[in-house]
Amino acid sequence: MYRKKILLITVRADFGGGPKHVDLLINNISNNFELYVACPPDKPYFELWQNNPKVKSVFQLPHRKFNTSKLTSLAAYCRQNQIGVVHSHGKGAGVYARLLKIMLPSLKVIHTLHGFHIGEYGQLQKQLYFLYEKALAPLTKTFINVSEGEKKQCIDFKLFKPNHSVVIYNAIAPLENKAIPILPKLANKTVITTISRFDFQKNMELAYEIAKVFKNQPDVAFLWIGDGSDKPKLAALAQREKLQNIYFTGFCDNIAGYLSLTDIYLSTSRWEGLPYALIEAASVGIPIVASDVVGNNEIVEPNNNGFLFNLNSPEEAVAYLKLLVADKDTYAAMSEAAYRIFQKKFRIEAMIAKLESVYEN
Repeated sequence: MYRKKILLITVRADFGGGPKHVDLLINNISNNFELYVACPPDKPYFELWQNNPKVKSVFQLPHRKFNTSKLTSLAAYCRQNQIGVVHSHGKGAGVYARLLKIMLPSLKVIHTLHGFHIGEYGQLQKQLYFLYEKALAPLTKTFINVSEGEKKQCIDFKLFKPNHSVVIYNAIAPLENKAIPILPKLANKTVITTISRFDFQKNMELAYEIAKVFKNQPDVAFLWIGDGSDKPKLAALAQREKLQNIYFTGFCDNIAGYLSLTDIYLSTSRWEGLPYALIEAASVGIPIVASDVVGNNEIVEPNNNGFLFNLNSPEEAVAYLKLLVADKDTYAAMSEAAYRIFQKKFRIEAMIAKLESVYEN
């Protein structure tokens, strides 16, 4: 049986939503497709993909850098393996994919943005990025947006026409039950968890300020899973201010285990695409308190499975967290709704079926 050959490109293979998405795609796509991957030698995914029987081979790219010699070699790799479809994930991967289209005109290029990441750009950078995307749009057969809000942003800035894109929600398979022993410091506490990179986008400084409000409530603890440039600064600040209700774990591969210890999920992001961490929390019935930004506001239905707060009013987040800690009936109702909404909108089968349709058509 002929199997369509797909090259998945990502310039990150470390912990993060984009690489997680690629991993989910690889592990759940049907056998109608033969998969190839181009990515950097990052942990944990590079080795996992190299050893995954569903991946024919892996081509090595530099981490988040463009390299012309790698582009030339990648074009030869596509010719050698008779690849017909290239699916790029994120901005950096999109550069490789669209330039491959120039070199190999028969290629079909699909590009997933994984968020409209211009929050740290100055005005000139934004204009240059918009010009770049508009120039490369004709080389892209289909754009995939991971949320309706992300697509609206792209249309508003005229990056492509509405019929040039399809919205496919991120989704996950049910989390495996990898329960871990209760951490002694979390015993008998309401645990408020955030899974995050510690960077400007994720806005963990705001999460810190929220945690400070609860410093005199010994029955409430904040569990922070992740790493990044802002983590050492926040860890040092917590030590200096003797804030003892935040527990830093670093990145881990047992998200299900830590979520089994979690009562409430908190997101303080400045922007998102459609965050996997919130979907994971919903999948195990955890109510969510999240910033009212693109992506978050398509997972959280206010007063149903959680609450949305204005980034300029963190006191709203505090009030919602206190409500969920104190009101068991509200908590129980939102927990049930979280799982119900996950089942309705974010199951992996729906995401894979839509992606396969894009590949076929």
